[in-house]
Amino acid sequence: MRLVLAVLLILTSPFALAIIVEGEDSSLQQALNNAFKVAIDNEVGVILDTERHSKNGEIVHNQILSYSAGYITSYTILHHIHIRDRNIHQVSVDVTVASSKLKNFLLSANHNSVSFNVDNIKAQIRLYKEGYVDGQKLFENTLKYFPKEALNIQTHDFNVVADYHDPSKHYLHVPYTITWDQKYLVALQELLMLFEAEKAYPTFVEFDDGRIYISDQNLMRTLKKVFRRRDFVLLNINSLHDKLSINTCVQSIRIQPGELLGTLKQLYWPHGRGIKVKSDRSISSFLMFPINNKLQDFEGTTELTLKVVDAKDCPQNL
Repeated sequence: MRLVLAVLLILTSPFALAIIVEGEDSSLQQALNNAFKVAIDNEVGVILDTERHSKNGEIVHNQILSYSAGYITSYTILHHIHIRDRNIHQVSVDVTVASSKLKNFLLSANHNSVSFNVDNIKAQIRLYKEGYVDGQKLFENTLKYFPKEALNIQTHDFNVVADYHDPSKHYLHVPYTITWDQKYLVALQELLMLFEAEKAYPTFVEFDDGRIYISDQNLMRTLKKVFRRRDFVLLNINSLHDKLSINTCVQSIRIQPGELLGTLKQLYWPHGRGIKVKSDRSISSFLMFPINNKLQDFEGTTELTLKVVDAKDCPQNL
């Protein structure tokens, strides 16, 4: 098998790239597939997402996921030769590749008020129908960024308040708002559409503008497992003058102090055999963090940030 990039042509629009590529294989279709692969890889590159877990200085796990995020929107066979004695088909193809919205999300910087490292958020889609991607791995790789990069949390002006019943006790009162990262939602919808059933099915994901029916029950179980988790607000207080810090999960994102669990509007929830997602909703709440004796060693400028994390990522569970 030989994969060749022949000539790079002119960018036809911000969302499509036309290139001429070559491919060869034992059948015409596979030769075309190989040419398509070159076109896709050239447009978005093959990005390796390497996860390393180290214990006692040894790497015990090294999983490399390689995806290409692009779609072949059109192609024209410019040249086709069948070398019969070698049973080889060689093709030269004019291919137009459309950029993927999923790639735009995975390679973009976070818009949360808190920061995160995007260097390892480098997964991409190949053409699923051509067999370049294992669907379950692709889902797992995308969903692992939920909720930390899927939900934005905006901190508002905070202040110190005294306990009404015991004025000697003080709390940090921090209002916040949680919203969906719209790039993540667009990415998730595009990903789901790659696996959409051809007709209505009992299992689905419902967005504002309609349902995407999913017949693959392995993928659906993966989705439900993620969207049924309890997500928490992680409070981080860092001194900018020394190494002092406080890092703790304060409360579920569905809690407002003094009210019952689940009284706040939800951004997502299980619905029958499906999942509902409300992209335009927001959660407005606040946290009350007891600070008596906890900040006495802090001095000068101190930074406070909030994140939304899965329960397993809370410091007390690590």
